[in-house]
Amino acid sequence: MNRTCLSPDYRRSSFLFALLLAFSLLRGIPAYAQFTLVKISGDSFNNPESQHKTEVEPDTYSWGSTMMAAFQVARISGGGGADLGFAITTDGGKTWTHGLLPGLTVHYKQGTHEAASDASVVYNARFGVWLISSLPINPFGVNVATSSSKDGIHWSDPVMVDNGAADDKNWITCDNNTKKPLLRQLLHGMGRKRFGPYEHLHGRGQDLGTS
Repeated sequence: MNRTCLSPDYRRSSFLFALLLAFSLLRGIPAYAQFTLVKISGDSFNNPESQHKTEVEPDTYSWGSTMMAAFQVARISGGGGADLGFAITTDGGKTWTHGLLPGLTVHYKQGTHEAASDASVVYNARFGVWLISSLPINPFGVNVATSSSKDGIHWSDPVMVDNGAADDKNWITCDNNTKKPLLRQLLHGMGRKRFGPYEHLHGRGQDLGTS
């Protein structure tokens, strides 16, 4: 029988390694235990065509300690939601305020569209305004609109960006680089579905997204 004799130094280093490994694993447990989910919004609609208690396809944007989320509310099986909702925190996620975009769909504050989809949110630092891009949905097609807010809580009625009736995959962003003021402009893009591949369109503006 062959015997292997471990030196005291080897045994000592193995013990220290095992001790450090156990310590590192124990330190990681509280980090997971302290993580909790926070409900920031909920579906308040009762229209028959929606799948209720649903809020889907979110987009988020943060500026300092403020974070904005935008999403579909009350998903409709044919596409989009009964409206687009928002939720904002100004204290790094400790407290949230939520609501719905007015004037966008027939389900909330005299909107004219049947549904809305594809929320995309950005902050324009030059003008101090939040912008949410959306796809208003009607029987005759899908367009692109933008809603704006100074405080992230009170929102304007949507401004139509494109009436192509075949729009999809919209996005919005803003160059907030303070060192390059000439580049601090709003960029708004979308795809347009015809009978073939998507056409990729984009717009550029220096205002609040109102034109």
